[in-house]
Amino acid sequence: MSIIISPFTEAELEATDVVVRAAYSVAQSREDSLRSYLTFQSAGSFVAKEHDAVVGFGGVLDYGPFAYIGLMSVSPTVQKRGIGQLLMERLLAWVEARSCPTTLLDANPAGEPLYRRNGFLEDDRTVEWQQNEHVLLPRHLPLGVSLLTEAELPALIQFDVPHFGAERAQVLSAFCARYPHRVLVIHTSDERISGYAVAQSHVIGPIVAQTQEDAERLLVHALTLPFESKPSIFVSAQHNEASHLLTRYGFVQQRTLSHMWIGKHIVRNRHTTLYGQASLGFG
Repeated sequence: MSIIISPFTEAELEATDVVVRAAYSVAQSREDSLRSYLTFQSAGSFVAKEHDAVVGFGGVLDYGPFAYIGLMSVSPTVQKRGIGQLLMERLLAWVEARSCPTTLLDANPAGEPLYRRNGFLEDDRTVEWQQNEHVLLPRHLPLGVSLLTEAELPALIQFDVPHFGAERAQVLSAFCARYPHRVLVIHTSDERISGYAVAQSHVIGPIVAQTQEDAERLLVHALTLPFESKPSIFVSAQHNEASHLLTRYGFVQQRTLSHMWIGKHIVRNRHTTLYGQASLGFG
């Protein structure tokens, strides 16, 4: 098998997008997500090539306490040939070389056997919710939600750390730059940030809130914004408050994925203050 695993470059963006869309059977471009790997941590993303043609992709972000693997893709025309295994070996070797103790991912049923063969274990389930029903929003929107200002970004990054479990300054900074009028924040009475939500073009997330009331206020405001498709939210299956909240606002479960880990097991607040992930790939 003449497969070569090499670092992902911008020159391969279009060809890799074709592979990713085919692997996941989706029509919508994934170029934004692929470009994010180059922006956030370019050394952690790789392509598989056969005769100079891209046939696979895998990316990982090292957050320090843990790394997150995402967008694992192999072209349907060359599956069952061990290409996913080669990509996984390169990703795990990259994480190990950086002395990152834990690697996480969200696995769909097709990918889960590969991850289990490499030693990953399940410790939770991740549910994709999508708003499929129109819900009448309150005539008067809840008070206290505002757009993030540039000056507040450092405070937002620091607020996020204990909830996410690591600093993700690059990710949050990039989201704020990409969606300057779609990052919502809520404050305490003494003007400290107590929650935030990023309304991406197709996904609402991250959503972090210290209370269900704050999460609801953020969600209501986010749902007043236009989206390119019905918005999705990714959240722990154990997060009962999030499940009840999303059901009230017309979201229904689309699929459930296995949240898996390898290395040192860690405990995170996935079912308390994390009401929505940034994505399945970025956590």
